Amino acid sequence: MDISFKNVSYVYQYNTPFEHRAIEDLSFSVKSGSFVAIIGHTGSGKSTIIQHLNGLIRPTSGSISIGNFNLSASDKPKNLKELRSKVGIVFQYPEHQLFEETVAKDIGFGPKNFGIGDNEIMERIQQACTAVQLPNDLLERSPFDLSGGQMRRVAIAGVLAVNPELLVLDEPTAGLDPRGQQDMMDMFYQLHKQKKLTTILVTHSMEDALKYADHVIILNKGKKYMEGTPTEVFANKDALSKVQLDVPEVIQFLHEFKERFEGEITYSNQSIKQLASELTNQLKGLTNNE
Repeated sequence: MDISFKNVSYVYQYNTPFEHRAIEDLSFSVKSGSFVAIIGHTGSGKSTIIQHLNGLIRPTSGSISIGNFNLSASDKPKNLKELRSKVGIVFQYPEHQLFEETVAKDIGFGPKNFGIGDNEIMERIQQACTAVQLPNDLLERSPFDLSGGQMRRVAIAGVLAVNPELLVLDEPTAGLDPRGQQDMMDMFYQLHKQKKLTTILVTHSMEDALKYADHVIILNKGKKYMEGTPTEVFANKDALSKVQLDVPEVIQFLHEFKERFEGEITYSNQSIKQLASELTNQLKGLTNNE
């Protein structure tokens, strides 16, 4: 699902004494099937972008296309329900949105709301549980009797059961320990690849953006500040520091290695083991040259 923002601005409480310009003249494109990270501090406009992606709000000016759907200030789409059936959003702490009496009912709520038949709903529930590694014996239990991690997986399964083409992840690992964060992001990345989803990750984690994204967009005060591949963006340490953002630790380490030993290793999503091997080889070469 291709996405395009063209000169989009959005003003909350427009034409009142309390109006606030959240995003201004914002333009960017997301190719179908890509994994894009949007990064910025609080107030940079990330949440406002998310609300546009399923038509919760429309631009004050400019236009947005999401697949075959178009949104602008003057035109309200007649098929918003269809748009929302194609866009799945995983908010921060998604487990706070659980409300049904059983896990199965909670996962099946979205498809039921979009008019899917009972037999297909059951198939989707099974598929979603498999995708998030949730045991089937939990389906008839109350979601509120589960652990925090299981509750989050139930909530995510409910998003996946709608069969979205666009998956939006809004700080999806908030509140998890480091191992839980990695497991959750690995799960989303596998879903992205297996289902060929268009995925947008809204995050503060530069490490996640570097590891998983094909493209990175940096926002600052409602405007696009930088964009490019992760390696292109994170090579601009000085530009990032001007908006109080740090480069990922591995990139910082490779910069320091270059300055200290005059060796250079290009980051291309290598594992720690692979990087260690490349560093060892370069250090051996430098020692031999001496």
